[in-house]
Amino acid sequence: MIERALLVLGVLALAFGSYNALTFPAQIESYRIVFVHVPSAITSYLAFTVSFAYSILYLRSRDPTKDFFASASAKAGLVLAVIAFITGAIWAKSTWGTYFTWYEIREVMVLLLIFVYAVYFSIRNIVESEREKFSALYLIIAYITVPFSYVAGFFSPLHPRPFEAEFSFEWRVNLLLMISAFFAIYASYMLFRRKMVRTRNPQP
Repeated sequence: MIERALLVLGVLALAFGSYNALTFPAQIESYRIVFVHVPSAITSYLAFTVSFAYSILYLRSRDPTKDFFASASAKAGLVLAVIAFITGAIWAKSTWGTYFTWYEIREVMVLLLIFVYAVYFSIRNIVESEREKFSALYLIIAYITVPFSYVAGFFSPLHPRPFEAEFSFEWRVNLLLMISAFFAIYASYMLFRRKMVRTRNPQP
């Protein structure tokens, strides 16, 4: 029930925030994409952090459900990271004149993050012996790319540094609304996954 409520609230907030993003006055039209780019990036970091935490919990408990949640959250994080990368590339094209450049360290680090987590799912489908243990160890190591990709923003020659952009009050409020919408949809997804586990393994 909670997961459905979160999903509905998330979708409604997403729809309302998207409408605002398209109708609010903007000094630079390309900046409207920030309402998708920033929430997807922040929520991907949250998802990867949850995956990291569940991986540690699995190594301590050897509970297969912890491995299940770690993988599920990593999957959500990967999808969100791809969305953030694509929207960032669209913004870069309109601002820098190119979708991607190896000179821009933030883009390179996010691309590396996506590659590392994509490899995780490839390896997970190949490894059979102690797959859960290997997966947990891999996710813990892979998490290094998350803070690195964030810190890279402070050294990017082109990408705006964190908290550098100046938005109007209504833009800030709408950005918070969109972040909340992404959080709610992610939380709903994880709760649905938990419900799936309980359905497969009912408590006595």
